[in-house]
Amino acid sequence: MTLNIAENIRKIMGWCPSVTPTKYKSIKHVDFVNPSQIPSGESNVETFKSKNVLFYANTSMLLFCFFICFNLIFTPCKNLDYAVLIPILVLMYSLLYFVEVKMLQANILIDENSVVLKSLLLRDVTLHHRDIKSVSTVNLTNSSIALMVMLTVLVVLLAYFVMSGEWKMVILIAFILPWSLLVSQKYNREKHDMDTQLYIEYRYKKWYEISPYYSVITDQMTASGIQAAIEHYKGTK
Repeated sequence: MTLNIAENIRKIMGWCPSVTPTKYKSIKHVDFVNPSQIPSGESNVETFKSKNVLFYANTSMLLFCFFICFNLIFTPCKNLDYAVLIPILVLMYSLLYFVEVKMLQANILIDENSVVLKSLLLRDVTLHHRDIKSVSTVNLTNSSIALMVMLTVLVVLLAYFVMSGEWKMVILIAFILPWSLLVSQKYNREKHDMDTQLYIEYRYKKWYEISPYYSVITDQMTASGIQAAIEHYKGTK
């Protein structure tokens, strides 16, 4: 009876009869530590990525395409039949909306090797950290004010052509309003607080580029993250 009680106490305390004293002394305590938390002397900055960006070059190109298309239609529209004019306008604004949607897919990716500007003029641009000369930021005014001014001008022009009896011009202007509202709705749904413009000065300017600066429009927090990530990786090169 006494032997059974001692045996039970030994089992409760973790003693195993199959383990000899020599083997028991060799068992050591193990701490499970996440190796990623141990300083290794290497960079601990993760890859930076953000979709809340716009590229100034995209906006400029869209406005350029819009005014070119508008001027191409503006002059001959008075001589076109409605059956021809309306399909042309639908096609033109559909193409412009497609271009705008592609440009709103812009995003930025920063890793230890480079800065990748995606959907910049419908293509991806890679900037190597060693060739980036400087990064600076500028605060912007509220972009919604400019949009409201543009819509107000369109409404005034629409009213003027209605009173003048220029119905083809009325149709030309009227098609801009739903297009502008669709673009504005998509912009407000996908982008927010675009109040900061960030300039990335690159060492090598291509022959067709006017300026060595790449302009990124984003919110203040994202701009700070972009600037900090670039400066960090530049310092490690």
